[in-house]
Amino acid sequence: MPERPTIDQAAPRRSLHAAGDWRPQRGDLSTDTTRGRTGVVVSLPEDTGTRVYHLRPEGGDTDWTAHRASLTPAAESPGREVTG
Repeated sequence: MPERPTIDQAAPRRSLHAAGDWRPQRGDLSTDTTRGRTGVVVSLPEDTGTRVYHLRPEGGDTDWTAHRASLTPAAESPGREVTG
């Protein structure tokens, strides 16, 4: 299994304006609607040969998995820099 990037190594976050066409990528901040948690995508399904994404809370902690259907782009909040 490939080594997963840390939060600091994750790709820059992209603009969320095209949320309808949005597909989670490494480094994206995403909300898992099933668990009600927000985290950074650290692993894609093709990385692990599965159908789930791996997410990690922004401040670090234990990773969790989520299916694409339960992921949405996290809402931008004041003070959070989102780049295009």
